[in-house]
Amino acid sequence: MQGETKQRWEELCEQAAIEPDPDKFLDLIREINRLLEERRARLTDKKPMSSVG
Repeated sequence: MQGETKQRWEELCEQAAIEPDPDKFLDLIREINRLLEERRARLTDKKPMSSVG
């Protein structure tokens, strides 16, 4: 699944780089941002808890 997400992210970036329509460009950027937020959340959840002592 992560490979598919990376591929989708790359495709969206390629499309955004050449998109002349500002509304479509914004939609692409929103989708890229959503995918990045999902990745950030997954990475944050995987970090080991630091012990307080």
